[in-house]
Amino acid sequence: MTPLLIILALVLVAFYVNDSWRTHERVRRIARRSCEQAGVQFLDGSVVRTRQAIRRQPGGLAWRRQYRFEFAIDGSSRHVGEISLDGRRLRQVTLDLPDDGRLVEGNDNVGHRTPER
Repeated sequence: MTPLLIILALVLVAFYVNDSWRTHERVRRIARRSCEQAGVQFLDGSVVRTRQAIRRQPGGLAWRRQYRFEFAIDGSSRHVGEISLDGRRLRQVTLDLPDDGRLVEGNDNVGHRTPER
């Protein structure tokens, strides 16, 4: 019984690591695309997971992951963007733009600019 539990635990860890890696790569692509659409420079090595939790979804349980990345407008100053996912579904992308306010993309408001608060 114990070897079976060890194998099951190793399989679950491998699944989690693979899923995390694939999600991180997807977030990098989303961040790059969002920066291109906003006309700013995405800083490649800046994607970091900031929060992770299990949430109840209509189809069951799913990971809610939040990531933070950095981008530059003029090449010298750094600004922060955030990406939130529910499972594999994009929930929201936010870019804190200094002059234009915030660029928010998501399911309901793709490309919608809101004033800075």
